[in-house]
Amino acid sequence: MPASPERWWEGYFDETFIDLYRDFLTPERTTREVAGIGEMVPLEPGAEILDVACGWGRHSIALAEAGFRVTGMDLSEPLLRGARARAEQARVAVEWLRADMREIPFRGRFHAALSLFSSLGYFLSDEEDLRVLRGAHEALRPGGFFVLETMHRDHAVAGYTERDWWEAEDGTTVWVEREFDAIDGVSREWTRWRRGSQSGEKFHELRIRSATEWSVLLRAAGLTPVEWYGDWELGPFAYTSEDLIVVCRRR
Repeated sequence: MPASPERWWEGYFDETFIDLYRDFLTPERTTREVAGIGEMVPLEPGAEILDVACGWGRHSIALAEAGFRVTGMDLSEPLLRGARARAEQARVAVEWLRADMREIPFRGRFHAALSLFSSLGYFLSDEEDLRVLRGAHEALRPGGFFVLETMHRDHAVAGYTERDWWEAEDGTTVWVEREFDAIDGVSREWTRWRRGSQSGEKFHELRIRSATEWSVLLRAAGLTPVEWYGDWELGPFAYTSEDLIVVCRRR
């Protein structure tokens, strides 16, 4: 296997990433998740929402369609380019910003901020993720909400799969190899794909934390957890939960 490239996230999120994961991140899934946010967080119509690491805008656009004023922020220009096109097609207004999530440039503006689809943990260290969380804290109005959705370490370890593969609807075959560092809590993943004569490989690594670890980090950033959920249907969080979703308030 190739050595772990530093700063892998700078080139990982491109059009190929969209192609590989589009079948999993369906419009139906997005609708369910946005509905869950609406039930978890009491927001008035027209409230301002910051979508941190917004990707190709699937949540940002759906939230804008629901009547919220949304800012989508991401480092990947290819994903933001796709987000702009999708927003234009949906005829909704979203403010798009290309920026590193460790450098959130807002102060006291938003009623809610979101970090969804395990978009924290890229930098592997508590210090770097704290930079993101503190930035989200500063971007919120007093009493504003922060919603974190991420992989749940207990569940990930219990069902850890070292090898996997699938075939996408467009005929792309995808193979995945993984390894997990139980000391540092880091999952490393090599993804190889082939479609006709085209092929490629991607690598990423992600720090996966327990709810206990997230609670410590969130509180250190000034974000107080108020509700924990195990899925987007608002099921209670348990050690068997696949997802870890926590709703916080800015102190």
